[in-house]
Amino acid sequence: MAKVISSQPRAARAVHAAISSRRRRIVVADDSTVAREGTAAIIRDLPYTLCGLATDQQTTSELLEQHHPDLLLIEPFFGNRDGIFFLKELAGRFPETRILVVSKQPEEVYAERALRAGASGYWVKTGTREELIQAMETVIAGELHVSPGIALVAVHRLIENPAVYRHASNLTDRELHVFGLIGAGFGTNRIAKELGISPRTVETYDEHIKIKLGYPDAEALRRGARDWFRLNRR
Repeated sequence: MAKVISSQPRAARAVHAAISSRRRRIVVADDSTVAREGTAAIIRDLPYTLCGLATDQQTTSELLEQHHPDLLLIEPFFGNRDGIFFLKELAGRFPETRILVVSKQPEEVYAERALRAGASGYWVKTGTREELIQAMETVIAGELHVSPGIALVAVHRLIENPAVYRHASNLTDRELHVFGLIGAGFGTNRIAKELGISPRTVETYDEHIKIKLGYPDAEALRRGARDWFRLNRR
């Protein structure tokens, strides 16, 4: 009996390890051969599984239907098609797949519209390989990704109009700023750097925000901040 009892935790740990170690699956969709193959080459060097490459909207939908990937990297503006409408369609049909827009279109024009349509991030093709990898990791982790400049513009707009979120008025100005940065996809270290404070101080603000807004844990705080961020950008 003792052996049976002791083997159960080991079995549970093995199952958990298998789930945790599963390679994230990715689909790339872009009508530019250079961009598509370049992105695919980056992914092949990472601990991810590349499920397929799409060159148009129909193939993109078919690959998502077939593989149900964790992440879609997409240039949504295929030819003259409405890319934002296509993002809305994909986000509605495949809610389990997170979407990172990888586009040549200007971020200041399209990033906000893409996030409202259901994307979790926006990366401009003029960025570096390292920045693309960081964007992918951020989105796969369940966070939002835009450039710091775009995020800060949005955050400052939110700070000027906190009443849209019914409990935001309970926060101090600094707590509201931290809450907005969390919603914009900033991690603890990035928030600390932006505000010129220590990561430990940021964590203290996180605790105050959780108490004031009633979030039971850090994950609930991040979800609430993301929801607030999206709500205020509509």
